[in-house]
Amino acid sequence: MRQDFVQHDDEQTGEGRWPRRLKGMLSGKTLAAVFSILMICAVLSPIIQNWRSKPKDSFPLSYYPMFSKKRSQTEHVTYLVGLDAKGERHIIPYRFAGTGGMNQVRKQIRKFARRKETAAARCQAIAEKVAQREGTRYADLVAVQIVTGEYRRADYFTSAKRPLEEKVHASCAVERRSDEAISQHSR
Repeated sequence: MRQDFVQHDDEQTGEGRWPRRLKGMLSGKTLAAVFSILMICAVLSPIIQNWRSKPKDSFPLSYYPMFSKKRSQTEHVTYLVGLDAKGERHIIPYRFAGTGGMNQVRKQIRKFARRKETAAARCQAIAEKVAQREGTRYADLVAVQIVTGEYRRADYFTSAKRPLEEKVHASCAVERRSDEAISQHSR
């Protein structure tokens, strides 16, 4: 056994003493430095995933693929459009399609837009909600559409807000009750 790492008893005090090398290694500053280096390495370790052919993301240590992955020049977005009698377009807020946060409802809109039957039924439900909004900026809308538009990212955030291409999944008329029908219904 090496003498450097063996604890020796101090004959006068009866207390053990550590060799100088161990004392220096166990100082508070050294432990803090080692701990800091280990934590920095743990936080930076997911960066390695960026160079793997099949990166794996995990919680809580993430390489944040939503920010680091390569994106295409275009983006497809599904949204609601209202048309007035002149044919002018008005974007209808996501709140007409469902409850919850914006991303959650947008995901629902995208999901029901994929199936024609679901899109038509949802479109009709949204048109009914729009029809109930008398006296608002939606009062002039005569039709509702569920649309997926393709947008060029760079253009959208600089000037061009028009889609490169659009696909209408469902379209339905906004049917408002006449004043007579409303008064008969309330009797």
